[in-house]
Amino acid sequence: MLMNRLVDGDRAAFEPLFHALYPRALRLARRQTGSLAEDVAQSAMLKVFSRSSEFTKNKPVLPWFYAVVANEVRSVWRREARLARPVEANDKGILSPEDEALEAELARVLQASHRALGKADREAIEALLGHRARPSIDDATFRKRVSRAIARLRALVAGFYED
Repeated sequence: MLMNRLVDGDRAAFEPLFHALYPRALRLARRQTGSLAEDVAQSAMLKVFSRSSEFTKNKPVLPWFYAVVANEVRSVWRREARLARPVEANDKGILSPEDEALEAELARVLQASHRALGKADREAIEALLGHRARPSIDDATFRKRVSRAIARLRALVAGFYED
């Protein structure tokens, strides 16, 4: 349990944890931010390291990790919107095997929690992942909806993954 070791202050656990999680961060960031993906993934990994004390030991790492990456993606979207420069869209017609695996993994998590999540939560998460159009609500409301949906999703999939 690498994340538990990192929470306990074992700095040596970060490198193997980085190698396990960085490709996932990069794939998700690439799908959501295009050419800014490496910056987003690196920033997310720095947050994982700096905020490791906020992680609850013996809980699944991936829901917490994906929330950190999603927050970084949203930060890029906000920054890009302020700069009035659109975020590059990824061509969803051509997926690498890694992208297909990530998409399948996220789909399994969403499907496992499909019945338990409300419609608004499902739609918010699907819009965040680019699987559906974003609802026509203001940015602050959408961010809050996504934040609450991710919190509920985390609680639902707590047993879905093991560290």
